[in-house]
Amino acid sequence: MRDPRDLYRFESVEVLEAVPRTGLTLVHALPGMVDAGNACRIAATYLRDELRHLRLVSFDTDELIDYRGARPQATFDGTSYVDVELPELTLSLMYDERDRPFLFLDGPEPDLQWRRLTEAVIDLVEYFDVERVVGMQAVPMAVPHTRPIGLFAHANDPALLGRPNTRPTPAPGTAPQLGEEGAAELIIPASFSALLEHRLGRADHPAMGYAAQIPHYLTRTDFPAGALALLRRVSEAADLDLPLVHLGDLTDAATVALQGTLAQNGEVRQIVSALEEQYDAMSEADQSPLATTMDLPTADEIGEHFERFLADHDGESPDDPFPR
Repeated sequence: MRDPRDLYRFESVEVLEAVPRTGLTLVHALPGMVDAGNACRIAATYLRDELRHLRLVSFDTDELIDYRGARPQATFDGTSYVDVELPELTLSLMYDERDRPFLFLDGPEPDLQWRRLTEAVIDLVEYFDVERVVGMQAVPMAVPHTRPIGLFAHANDPALLGRPNTRPTPAPGTAPQLGEEGAAELIIPASFSALLEHRLGRADHPAMGYAAQIPHYLTRTDFPAGALALLRRVSEAADLDLPLVHLGDLTDAATVALQGTLAQNGEVRQIVSALEEQYDAMSEADQSPLATTMDLPTADEIGEHFERFLADHDGESPDDPFPR
């Protein structure tokens, strides 16, 4: 295998000197074949737009991306090609709302050289002395958008998820849960993120991630609620203060628009109703076989939304027919 370090280059010495060498978390969003609701893409774009960041590392996408399989977009003005947008895979130094630094790896999932790129990322994890790696994914599931979003939690060390390192034998007469001794394993299509988490574990680097469960009927639609659910979990796992209020506003607006669309589509309404009944029945029976957490707003988010609501309606009276 060729030297993995040839796959990337540092941007500048000045930027590297700005990177602290202790306590760093690396967050990654590498959407590929499956990015239900475009949740990972929305989350990554939102972080780049909202947070101060500096590019640290650029990867050689000519070595990693199959342009014929996933063609870049070109802009044609009727006479000339004014732009051809080639994909980028980058590692950035970001600062959260409290000016705490973390690393952010984002771009398209590589088509080629997974093993070599994995070694390159591990090399960077060791170079920057990263303490923890946290990933984001989004998968389609038979769930309704009208219920809290579930997230599959996974890690190369169960302790990262607050679970014991031992796997107890299930009690007689009970079905073993996934991850317990005796439980059936799932064979699923791999992603680069899955390989990275696995190889990081073999190299003794803690890594974990969350996969948001997106309603299957919204797989090809922008679903910002999925991105919000992912960033809430990443914020908790990485102990970061991420700006989620504006994304909450986008989610509210998208939900209103979705409800309007469903009101005009009786077939989809029937699907949603059936999924709600199934979801509620399974929740009451506690039959989820996977490590699932529910996405619920934090107290701070609720407070900020309430403050924004009051600011938007300042001076209005319920009895005033002509509010300002």
